[in-house]
Amino acid sequence: MVTIEHDCERTAAPVAAAIFDFDGVIIDSVHPDLLACSALYREYGGGELPVEWWAQEVCGQPDSYERLFSRLLAQASASAGAASQHTRAGLRRRLDELWEVYLTEDHVRLMPAVEEALDTLRAAGLPLAIASASNGRWVARWLRHYGLTQFFTAVVTCDDVPAKKPDPAVYLEALHRLGVPAEACVAFEDSHSGMAAARAAGVTVVAVPTPATRFLDHSHADAVLDDLSVVTPRWLAEVRRTAW
Repeated sequence: MVTIEHDCERTAAPVAAAIFDFDGVIIDSVHPDLLACSALYREYGGGELPVEWWAQEVCGQPDSYERLFSRLLAQASASAGAASQHTRAGLRRRLDELWEVYLTEDHVRLMPAVEEALDTLRAAGLPLAIASASNGRWVARWLRHYGLTQFFTAVVTCDDVPAKKPDPAVYLEALHRLGVPAEACVAFEDSHSGMAAARAAGVTVVAVPTPATRFLDHSHADAVLDDLSVVTPRWLAEVRRTAW
């Protein structure tokens, strides 16, 4: 975790709002997704899914599952010595079935310290938003399930914008709905594409990588946290000050 040092001679820049990615920051859908992808990889002859490759190429990346399918199809074709009988559509159908098994209430949990951080920020009167690459139905489902809907002034998903992360559209829309300037906001992200989107929108970026992605390089973030337990308005002001 990066520690934000207090400088008594400088006034911390005010923060007007905080914006949160959803999958991997609010809820842990990353591990269940890894379980589903790993099951698909085993079923279609790929052996054990290389977790580091998955974290780099699939997790949170645009067209991520197409990369997984391409790898499986290439391996199946090479091992058979001829054209594979597997199809991209078949892989997609099977992954959808595996998601039904793993992306459930038994597996999708809140990330550590989420409720405490949201309580603290809301009590301080700070507007909060979601900026997610997932669809609105998915986000609404888990916000309701965990009783978090009331925390967020704005919820922006891929249904609301023309392009997914790393395009900054979802962050720009969240900023518009919050009615605050980018330079007064702090964003929390777990993926490289999400951090790139927030950065392109002009927002201070805090990386909160999941256990599956902590080995990746997050040095381009303004701060890196193990979880949200240290997040308070004062901490946001400090990270905002050191970022500018």
